[in-house]
Amino acid sequence: MLQMKGIFRNWRTISVSTALSWSMKALMVALIPNEIYNGQYLFSAAAVAAVCLSLVPSIVQRNYRITLPFELDFLITLSLFLHTFLGEGMDFYQKYEIWDQLLHLYGGGVVALLGFVIVYTLHYTRKVRLSIPMIGFFTVMFAMGVGGLWEIGEYSIDTVFNKHTQDGLDDTMVDMIDDLIGGLVIAFIGMIYVRYSRPEARVRLAKPLGEVFGLGSRIDRLMRRITKAEERIRKAKNGNRY
Repeated sequence: MLQMKGIFRNWRTISVSTALSWSMKALMVALIPNEIYNGQYLFSAAAVAAVCLSLVPSIVQRNYRITLPFELDFLITLSLFLHTFLGEGMDFYQKYEIWDQLLHLYGGGVVALLGFVIVYTLHYTRKVRLSIPMIGFFTVMFAMGVGGLWEIGEYSIDTVFNKHTQDGLDDTMVDMIDDLIGGLVIAFIGMIYVRYSRPEARVRLAKPLGEVFGLGSRIDRLMRRITKAEERIRKAKNGNRY
């Protein structure tokens, strides 16, 4: 009985985004046997790859005790779910012409967010020193680069397996433009964040990936310096009052 209460208590502490993320993973897994039964072996392999990729943030959090920023687990899983389960499994790509564009806008934004977190972590830990515009530029280029690799992957699938994932030059260019727009939006928001966010928020953003890169101790030292500087400022202000 006590064990059941403990399980129930743990379930109550799970965030909405975590519950939704695991629900989407489960739906993608449930889709695989049906696609194998229908002879869609290539798509089944892609679905398995999507599920494995969606598990990476959870594995990082569990094995390394690293909580990724901005609910990246949910955002990445949602992007894969929209493409794999709804887009391919439920034929949304065929039913709704705008579905492909919406996913490239959203996917470009998620990839740009990941690129922004990476470059800002390196900047914050002084591995590289970049101006705010250069951080934004890298964010956009990261989104465009991954978008380009995606288009190469689609072209390769069409060539090798005689599929039809691309509809010609116009389709490819519209996809790349959507990736660009998603990257620009995140880059703009990211530059504002770097310029106006509080030190505590910057640490929350940089520390998780900093630990992945082996920079956790450097971030801790920077945080201690920030805390000491804030204490000196508070003492100076209190002294001026009297």
